[in-house]
Amino acid sequence: MSAFTMVLASLSLPRLLQLMIVPASAGTFATPVQEGDRLLIKGVEAQVQLISSPGARTLKITGIEGTPAEGQFVLTKKDNVIEIQMNEFEGKKEWMAAILKNSGPAKKIEITSLAIPAEIHLQNGAVVAQKWSKDLKVALSRGRFSSTGGAGGLFVFIQKGDVNIQDHIGKIHLDSYTGISSLKNIQGDIEASLFAGPLNVEKAQGFCSVNSRSGPVKIIQSGGALAFENGKGALNIQEFLGRIDGQNQEGSVNIQLALDTELDVKSKAGRIQIQTSPGSGSSVNLSNLDGDIFVPSELRVNKQSSEKNVKGRLRGEAQRGTITVSSQEGVILVK
Repeated sequence: MSAFTMVLASLSLPRLLQLMIVPASAGTFATPVQEGDRLLIKGVEAQVQLISSPGARTLKITGIEGTPAEGQFVLTKKDNVIEIQMNEFEGKKEWMAAILKNSGPAKKIEITSLAIPAEIHLQNGAVVAQKWSKDLKVALSRGRFSSTGGAGGLFVFIQKGDVNIQDHIGKIHLDSYTGISSLKNIQGDIEASLFAGPLNVEKAQGFCSVNSRSGPVKIIQSGGALAFENGKGALNIQEFLGRIDGQNQEGSVNIQLALDTELDVKSKAGRIQIQTSPGSGSSVNLSNLDGDIFVPSELRVNKQSSEKNVKGRLRGEAQRGTITVSSQEGVILVK
């Protein structure tokens, strides 16, 4: 047995894997990467940028020191998991101090690699993904997230901060407490849950589920199937082609219908306004238990005690859509 073989035999597996991670230059580290690997990043605060490099055989990272000092990020690889993790502090007090203190600009970490499934957990900071074509999960307490030209499943959980996703192919799951969220040019299903922040969706194709407690929601030039639950905010839907099913509590709902759209909305209170396309011939079925209904002149509002209902068809040669709205109180307006 050669001396070199004897040295390797004496090393543990974690130590062998540690040897695979080599400093490429000051502040830059590299480790082999291949299909089947996963990336995991954990820390208190950082600005992380993911850059896809198709065909790359190494994952390169800049912005970490690789030292054992508290609060510094280190790179390790075990089995198929590449991990970038901040060294822990000694106790809870040190952790809380690190989370609460404002020590200036966050550490900038840049990762260039073959796209692999990735998971990022930060208390504060920012995550920017460029053309990342594998599943990506991001959890932020405070900060911002941005993705352009990506593909695969995208799962974003953010308590306070902005989200901007553009030109994405694949499923998007968004959970936001407060902050501005914008989704544009999306091909794939969307599942969005928001408390107070506004949501803007533009040019999305697929199944879209939106649950908003009080923030305003705007969905324009999209198609497929839309299911919404609106609390107290303002919901604005323009030129959606497909089927719309929704429930409204006390918010306002304004829908501009495209031809051949099927609409079914149930509302507790608030104002439901429907703008139809000229000559749509849409079938109309409206009911309001204790509120008003306003419709075009070709339709008639029938009254029985405090309840009002409308059944009929709008002007048009052929039926190109259906409108069904029921409300307990408030106003239903069809134009």
